[in-house]
Amino acid sequence: MPSPESPPAAQEELESLDFTAHGAIEAHEDDSPGQFVIRESSATLHPVVEEAAILFANDQDEAALSTLEAAVAAGGEGAEADQVWAMLFDLYQLMGKRELFDNRALEYSMKYEKSPPTWVEPAPQTLGPALTTGGTAFVAFTGALGESAEKTVRQLEKIVAGNPVARVEFGKLQSVDAIGAGMLLKAMQAARKSKCELVMSGAEKLAELLKSSIEVGRQENEPVWMLLLELYQHMAQQDPFEEWAVNYAITFEVSPPSWENRPPPKQPMTVAGDANPDTFPLAGEMYSAGSDAFRQLVDFSTGRENVLIDCSALKRMDFVSAGLFLNTLTNLQITGCSVTIRNPNQLLYALFGVLGINQVAHVERRKF
Repeated sequence: MPSPESPPAAQEELESLDFTAHGAIEAHEDDSPGQFVIRESSATLHPVVEEAAILFANDQDEAALSTLEAAVAAGGEGAEADQVWAMLFDLYQLMGKRELFDNRALEYSMKYEKSPPTWVEPAPQTLGPALTTGGTAFVAFTGALGESAEKTVRQLEKIVAGNPVARVEFGKLQSVDAIGAGMLLKAMQAARKSKCELVMSGAEKLAELLKSSIEVGRQENEPVWMLLLELYQHMAQQDPFEEWAVNYAITFEVSPPSWENRPPPKQPMTVAGDANPDTFPLAGEMYSAGSDAFRQLVDFSTGRENVLIDCSALKRMDFVSAGLFLNTLTNLQITGCSVTIRNPNQLLYALFGVLGINQVAHVERRKF
């Protein structure tokens, strides 16, 4: 399996894209509920399927698109060709490329004499989704909030630009410096400007780390000061905001920042009711999940023999999050809990095959 940082390069000539080659994917279901006999591994996935799944997980949508389009142009028949087409149609849908989708649909129907999938308008996202793992969008900060956290901050910026709610985890942070504070400050200010609500876990720990890095009367680490005040705004904690705003004004000899009234923040990790009490929903995008990101799934599964994970609204998991998902599902399997994953998009379905998630859970592939 290629490293997530260095996905395999696409072949210059796509003669190797023989979709009927030996080693095709075989998945067999038996008649026992919750059981799934898998004969699938990264070794038997077609390189195009594996590469596109990894690229998409790494937030490289255009590269994944180029890989799939090249494979489709090379032709091919059989189950693996269907999977490549299915991934391509889903990626067009996820990227909002309606015209390309429609053109490919016509090409597909003429080539295979079968009905193509139809474009589905995305449902409008509201402020009331289940804030489960991933909520509407999820990113976790771990270790040091410094220059090395730039990728995580960029992921947060992308999330807040396109979501009304984002869940952010700070509980695994160990240190903060002025560079990291400045980057996170800009992302949180962007969230406020775009009216994206941040549902934060571990915010109190971040506040303590920030306060330990500053001192009243010492004119240094100003981004840390500003991030602390911004954090208290998002936490709707006016009293500590006022206290530290005065300390900031004294230290930097300026007028203190003003408090802005906002709606009270949502509490993190709440589960919305579901028609099926054994259903656990995942939604949005998950980046850099921390070690406790799937704790609620574990809690939800306690005492249940069968759990259904609904991925209908889940767009993406990065490699870190998917690896943790695999570990969580493996532990659930050991305890005797049977897990079914329903309706992942085609890119996620392929990623689950790359990692072997479908060897510890029954993954129901979305119809194509």
